[in-house]
Amino acid sequence: MQKVKLSLVVAVLTILIVPTVMQIAQPAIAQTANDMPVYLKVYAEPNPVGVGQVIYLSLFFTKPIPIVGSAGGGSLYTGLTLDIVKPDGSKTTLGPYTSDTTGGVGGIEFTPDVTGNYTVQAFYKGQTISGRVGGVTLTYNILSTESEVVTFVVQEERITGKPTVPLPQEYWSRPIYATNYIWSQLGGNWWGLGKPSFTDTGGYDASGNNFNPYSKAPNSAHVMWVKPTAFGGQVGSPVSGDQESQYTSTSILYRQFEPIILNGIIYYKVYTNTPTTETSVETPGWNAVDLRTGELLWHKDTKDTLDFGFVMQFHTVQEYGTQAFLVASSKSPSMFSSGTGQWQLFDPMTGYFIANITDVPATTGSGLVETDDNNAQGAVYIYTVNGTYPNLSLTMWNSTRCLQGPRMSSVIRPSGNISYSQGYQWSVAIPSQINGQNITNLQNTLTNPPLNIAGRTNEVILLRSYGESMDTFASEFGEGSEIELGMDAKTGQVLWGPVNRTLPRYHEISVLAAGEGYYIEQDKDTNVAYVYNLNTGQQVGSPVQLVGSALSTLSRGGAIAYGKAYVWDFGGYVNAIDLATGTLAWTYEPRPAGYNTPYGIYPFWHFGSHSIADGKLFLSESRMYDPPIFSDAHKVALNCTDGSVVWMGLGFYGREPSAVADGYLVAWNSYDAQIYTYGKGPTKLTVSAPQTSIEYGKQMIISGTITDISTGTTDADRSARFPNGVGCVSDDSQTEWMAYVYMQQAKPTNATGVPVTLSVVDANGNYRTIGSTTSTTEGYYTYTWTPDISGSYVVYAQYAGSESYWPSTAVSSFVVEEEPQASAQPTQQPVSIADQYFLPGIAAVIVVIVIVGALIILLQRKHP
Repeated sequence: MQKVKLSLVVAVLTILIVPTVMQIAQPAIAQTANDMPVYLKVYAEPNPVGVGQVIYLSLFFTKPIPIVGSAGGGSLYTGLTLDIVKPDGSKTTLGPYTSDTTGGVGGIEFTPDVTGNYTVQAFYKGQTISGRVGGVTLTYNILSTESEVVTFVVQEERITGKPTVPLPQEYWSRPIYATNYIWSQLGGNWWGLGKPSFTDTGGYDASGNNFNPYSKAPNSAHVMWVKPTAFGGQVGSPVSGDQESQYTSTSILYRQFEPIILNGIIYYKVYTNTPTTETSVETPGWNAVDLRTGELLWHKDTKDTLDFGFVMQFHTVQEYGTQAFLVASSKSPSMFSSGTGQWQLFDPMTGYFIANITDVPATTGSGLVETDDNNAQGAVYIYTVNGTYPNLSLTMWNSTRCLQGPRMSSVIRPSGNISYSQGYQWSVAIPSQINGQNITNLQNTLTNPPLNIAGRTNEVILLRSYGESMDTFASEFGEGSEIELGMDAKTGQVLWGPVNRTLPRYHEISVLAAGEGYYIEQDKDTNVAYVYNLNTGQQVGSPVQLVGSALSTLSRGGAIAYGKAYVWDFGGYVNAIDLATGTLAWTYEPRPAGYNTPYGIYPFWHFGSHSIADGKLFLSESRMYDPPIFSDAHKVALNCTDGSVVWMGLGFYGREPSAVADGYLVAWNSYDAQIYTYGKGPTKLTVSAPQTSIEYGKQMIISGTITDISTGTTDADRSARFPNGVGCVSDDSQTEWMAYVYMQQAKPTNATGVPVTLSVVDANGNYRTIGSTTSTTEGYYTYTWTPDISGSYVVYAQYAGSESYWPSTAVSSFVVEEEPQASAQPTQQPVSIADQYFLPGIAAVIVVIVIVGALIILLQRKHP
């Protein structure tokens, strides 16, 4: 259960007082320090509390700090302590604490271990503070004091608050309600802080792992919606249809789609359909599109390039919470080999301009996002190497510091022009020598280059000097050694190194990935990997021979997440290495392609088009640069634990990063130049029962439909092709079914529908399940049932959902006639003695008389 920290309301009250203090008229210059009494209070909540439960203790003064800066800064109370006396008389002292700018300390946690009455008392030892207010120096001797003794009760019974809202079991959307605390694990952003090869933005962060640890990700190939960004697909006559005749969509020199996702909104620059240097006055600008629906929320006409987005959490004397920003380049540093550029801040909700950040160095690289709960989460840290050898320095830039300023303002209100240098947190010298020898030979920087950043994580910055032996194709012919160094990402302190590692000369050895306390290097020529501890620089295990083919040596990529390093290559192989042991964990082998590709397999592209989230590694079967744009390429989702395939989605997704946020994956498909958003979609279930009464004992038919109501199913194409809606299909059928629905592929003949469960509440008020059935691919289902009692029924149809769809329900009713009664039969009277003897005797006499009479008549006819 998530713990919610409680903060003291008195801080808000103090905020109301502070402006008054700040407006005090300038007094005469104080000649001597003034003695000032203060009054200390302590508060314990909740009270009573259950044994073993946390109680929160807060201490504060009845007045704010006497000297308050104009931005809420100033002196702080120090040396505050708390004495807690248990029921047995033993004492525990907590502290010392330093107050915040309101003069209080809140959220101190204490867990009682026995029942009974506890007491708590706060103490302040006093101090002398001074400062300048309005040009006048003021000094105060703050007198020591102590609070009253407060008692709190610990009982056996645990106390409870309002239950936390559980995670949703149905379709959900932004915004997430502020008090749905555990729902925060569902949300995620894609910062665009990484700049994969040949892009301006679109990667998750500067680590290069494209690993979003905070968001769910799709578990099936279900498509939510598609949206074109340019002309795509085959052109038509007179251009012949083949593997290189489509509208241009695989060039590395031309941007297509580079997403940033904040708060469930995708932001991307719209590029012209025809490549241009953007010298025209007109410009396509930016789009802000709803992640779940593809709806255009706003468009901004601008030539600026989107760089990244970020959120900034803060808590000052005046306000708290989180703010969001989009950052764009009006003069992008990447356009300059030297000099500076300019960033612009924009409001992500409206696209309105907020402020400029000026003098952005040309060397500014990608950024990392603060994740530590003890710091300002969401802050962007950018690390750069500045200066010239031997006077190189590693510099850390902090977005929070830049926007709040060095005095740490009590409000976040960026405006006007803000100097980038205002965000510098520290700059630390980089060692220039190793074992008394210069790292860099200024006469030959090709073979002995300066140290530069080779890996960025929130804990360690890896610097590397990798010599090159040739001035052509330099990176592919190594000098035979590398010098490496690890520096603390928070302080700049050297953690280890410099160390010199001997490498095979003329080999191409690169740092593929860094993260989770490790980094991995790979020799492209021999396909051997090396794992190192990022905190110590020590090698882990032995060199790892990766599984591959000749094609594996052409290109490769790497990333780190979930305790493993993943290396994929053009040969279609993926090798996972256990970081703790430095051994091979699993290998994914390439998918055979026959004649579909020139290689006989489907290769993986590596220029930043991968992503990792929710235990899955997403890779793209494709290639850029040269033709062909071969058929049947897929986005492949692999299980990070064992390398098994979770799902595959048809598409040529190698050009751009595939962003993951809020449980959705957003990718750009070179086959048709459209954005594809994958994720779990909403559904609509209907149920129909006879609306005339049903004869008792007769069968009845219950029927209905189960359809996919994701936004993409209602666009112009889908509405025309599926006027009755797009039916839901099983998870196993998603890949082929989505290709049929959205990608003009043949309708699969083996697709299956989804199960629908039927239940009733009968005339006696009993709820019971009567059966289940499976829908057709058109979304239609039917079920035959014979009601067993008469009366009114309510029938419920339920679809439980799957990895592709959210659940849905529907309800109807019907009536069964009363059970018919059997027809009345006449009652048979008992036979009397007279009936048994007298009546048969009379009948016999009558018969005799009749016979005798007949004989007399016959005799008379014989006489004349």
